[in-house]
Amino acid sequence: MLQFIAKSLKSIPDSVLYFDLLGYITPLLLSGNSLWPDILLTVSSKCLYILELTVGFETNLLNNAIYKTNKNEDLVRHRKHQYDSDKFISLSISTLGLFSLHSTDFLNMLKEIGFDNKHMSYIIRMLTIIAI
Repeated sequence: MLQFIAKSLKSIPDSVLYFDLLGYITPLLLSGNSLWPDILLTVSSKCLYILELTVGFETNLLNNAIYKTNKNEDLVRHRKHQYDSDKFISLSISTLGLFSLHSTDFLNMLKEIGFDNKHMSYIIRMLTIIAI
């Protein structure tokens, strides 16, 4: 799932994608600690998107989202001065392909960085298929 998201975000103009996989810049360079997020995306050096993906059982979606939010509080706080805005995106998907309510932030991010509705629907459909 993360690899699919990273490939989808890789084509954003004037952006730098940090992702912990061969061929990408590691998020550790920007986060500076061992608890780096899944994906960091800087757009035009003005906005930092901090993306955390959680895949689990339906009963844990909320707990997982809260844990990931708390885990990244320091990163968000320490990077505020470097960017005009920073946004924490919690993407929680169940093993049945259901998205948590917090996942609307992910859709808002896709819209903000220029994806049209057709491309956003494709990404959501593919994430659902991958989850299942």
